[in-house]
Amino acid sequence: MSISNPHDRYFREVFSNPGIVRDLLSNYLPAAVTQALDLTTLTLEQDSFVDEELRQHYTDLLYTVRRIDGAEAFVYFLFEHKSYPDQATSFQVLRYMVRIWERQARQAEPLTPIIPLVFYHGVEAWRAPHNFADLVAAPAEFAAYTPHFIYDLLDLSAISEQQIKGEVLLRAVLLAFRSVLRPGVGERLFTIVRLLSELTPERTALQYIETLLRYLVAAPSDLTIAQIRAVIETVAKEKQSMLISPAAEEWLQQGIEEGREEGREEG
Repeated sequence: MSISNPHDRYFREVFSNPGIVRDLLSNYLPAAVTQALDLTTLTLEQDSFVDEELRQHYTDLLYTVRRIDGAEAFVYFLFEHKSYPDQATSFQVLRYMVRIWERQARQAEPLTPIIPLVFYHGVEAWRAPHNFADLVAAPAEFAAYTPHFIYDLLDLSAISEQQIKGEVLLRAVLLAFRSVLRPGVGERLFTIVRLLSELTPERTALQYIETLLRYLVAAPSDLTIAQIRAVIETVAKEKQSMLISPAAEEWLQQGIEEGREEGREEG
């Protein structure tokens, strides 16, 4: 499957790591749900259920996970990378949940529970209904004929930087997503790079810093090459270590325009 834009690319790169997903679920799903799951068993599935024409707006990832009772469940991520919420999100979630169950039915497998988690990093506050039944204009007499389910929501527009939870890597990733569509990305870049520079081994820190920079450069933002250089040089002196590889330094030498052009082509 092609990667349609820089938000999509970065989301897949970081959340294809079960360790990051385990940290995310532990901090942002209801405690009663996480206590019923064995998060050490998270396994990424390769299928996508999003329509081709909607991949400019949505990215999805599906994980299988074992429940504490030994049975299987799914955790389904739907990443909405628009700057505003879609009122019909619960309808999209329902469509993709049905496709997951259809896959199981074709394989003659029993249908398993799906925990849908919508990830949103837009600027506008999220006001779309969480319950699918709220989309259906029906009196109480017809309630039994309408699907009732909710999705959990991680709305970064409603969380301050101080409220972001998790280990160092997850906090840095969420802060990057929260910042990229807002003005002043360069100012927040110091905080993000300082967080990532704490990762060990150093090679891991370098890898995630370079991945972050390629995302921020390719995504539409007010970030400049001068700001990137100031951040890298300042934090490198603080840590007394190299924060980007020679290959990435050469990429930066070519300037920010190549990244911008890549973002335009993909988006």
